[in-house]
Amino acid sequence: MSAAVCWAVIPAGGTGSRFSPTQDKLLASLAGKPVLCHTVAALLSVPDIEGIVVTASAEHLEPYRHLLEKEFPGKNLRFTTGGSSRRASVYQGLLALPDSVTIALIHDAARPLIHAQTIGRSLEAVRQGAVGSVVAIPVVDTLKTVDSQSETLTIAQTIDRSCFWRAQTPQVFQLKALRQAHEQVPQSEAVTDDAQLLELLHLGPVQIVPGEASNLKITTPEDMTLAEWYLQR
Repeated sequence: MSAAVCWAVIPAGGTGSRFSPTQDKLLASLAGKPVLCHTVAALLSVPDIEGIVVTASAEHLEPYRHLLEKEFPGKNLRFTTGGSSRRASVYQGLLALPDSVTIALIHDAARPLIHAQTIGRSLEAVRQGAVGSVVAIPVVDTLKTVDSQSETLTIAQTIDRSCFWRAQTPQVFQLKALRQAHEQVPQSEAVTDDAQLLELLHLGPVQIVPGEASNLKITTPEDMTLAEWYLQR
């Protein structure tokens, strides 16, 4: 897949209600720049990513376009209205990709601290034959299950954590397989990321790429404080 063409899709249509009922977290200032600018800059720092599609609600699409085209003049940026869910927004982003694209990288708009090296490893896993790759970090806490019938959260058992990983983004896929998964998995299926779509259709292998704890997703104001700390390091 040496001639593979990769673009990124950034679904940026979340409400961010846990961050603030009034402020858009993607426009909140992180070390002097909006969160969204950090995210886009991280992806554009990887030469193998030839362009980015940003999906957003109709309300936010033009403000994001104005911000990013001013911040990154001359870069391959496309913008399209997202859907009613993250899955629908990703799919709209896939439809907006140039015809030449063969690898799609999906990355959360609210993960501004992703390392270029991690992105590179994610892309390389797919270039080397994996249908997809998912950046993730291993679970380090002890895991317990509880008795579902218990009102006092009584422990039922301790689980072997060695095979558990916490999925992050980017998630990178052969575009043909990802589109097939989006189109064939029923909308009634409750899915939380794109890799799960491929799992349901058994389109693997999807490979884990070890990531970093610093690749946090900005969800609450406390996350901004932690992100600032990581940046200061």
